[in-house]
Amino acid sequence: MNILVVDVGGTNVKIWKTEEAEKAKFPSGKELTPSALMEGVRQATADWPIDRVSIGYPGEVRNGRPVAEPYNLGDGWVDFDFGHAFDCPVRMMNDACMQALGSYEGGKMLYLGLGTSMGTALVAEGVIVPLALGHLKLWEGETFEHYLGRAGLALHGKKRWRQAVAEAAAMLKDAFLVDYVVLGGGNADELKEMPPGCRRGGNHNAYFGGLRMWEDIVDGTPSQFTVVPKTAETQSA
Repeated sequence: MNILVVDVGGTNVKIWKTEEAEKAKFPSGKELTPSALMEGVRQATADWPIDRVSIGYPGEVRNGRPVAEPYNLGDGWVDFDFGHAFDCPVRMMNDACMQALGSYEGGKMLYLGLGTSMGTALVAEGVIVPLALGHLKLWEGETFEHYLGRAGLALHGKKRWRQAVAEAAAMLKDAFLVDYVVLGGGNADELKEMPPGCRRGGNHNAYFGGLRMWEDIVDGTPSQFTVVPKTAETQSA
């Protein structure tokens, strides 16, 4: 089965084909609409046959569809029919959840995605819960995202940013009583060492998460993962 995995980030769109280690990517940003996404994906995949599609979306997803327009992208996502556009079954989940799914190694895990913004998700015994911890206000009235997002890295510098990441990871690990924290996203590469109780993730884990989204079809057995709120399949017309 040829599964296409599309991770829509605030800076770039990353694309993986089944059994291909290298990803293709193209810029996203405020001008990226669903139609522009489809054009970029078509150029990247050319004549490669696609049987299933997994999409990581930078926003809230319910029943396989976005429920609000994304902050860092263009408009038109809520009503766009991806199943029809790809002409095959499509499954979509929040992008942090997809990376968390690909990073999960059992037990209770908290995922912190260090990218353009800050994506967060909790995985406990196979149940995936999307979170929005980046909006919490802590230090001097600023949010986690202010310090840990890409703007925070540029504003405060690597040394202070790394310290903030370590402090946030320790605080949230204790608050959620998790076994470990995965620090993923594109900026995880800026961390020299992992803070105690943390494991390094990366954008490549979105690919593994995208494959796991279809494990019930590939393996013919019920999926071991449940997404809250439910992530459904969008079937082409």
